[in-house]
Amino acid sequence: MKLNKLVVAALMLSTLTWIGCGSSGVVKPTDEQNAFASVEGLGDLAGDDAMFASAFVSGAAPKNRKDYGERGYQVNGDPTFDGDTVTVPVKIFGGVHATASGDGRGGKASSVAETEQVWTLQRIDGQWKIKDAPLG
Repeated sequence: MKLNKLVVAALMLSTLTWIGCGSSGVVKPTDEQNAFASVEGLGDLAGDDAMFASAFVSGAAPKNRKDYGERGYQVNGDPTFDGDTVTVPVKIFGGVHATASGDGRGGKASSVAETEQVWTLQRIDGQWKIKDAPLG
């Protein structure tokens, strides 16, 4: 199973709503968890034009979508929240099977060098969208 899919599955599990034994309340994901999910699932979203574009603020989706599908993403430090904007240090790494081809075959793992960049996200209608996501 690809690393990206494992990360997405783990994030989905961590953001599910849990009702504790005897609890009358519902635990909601934090802003931090929602912002992290927007970042760490991007490689898988790159396999589809519409899904990739939906992860970004309107008009901010990069034209090199396939390059994003050849990488994995991990939040690598503390986010800095400023109202409806957050900056997040992101570790970008290769070694993942590209999902951007859309044919499901994956092929050979990418050999992209590891780097770290700071990405900016913006909350729009209660949802975190990526505003700026440099690869390096």
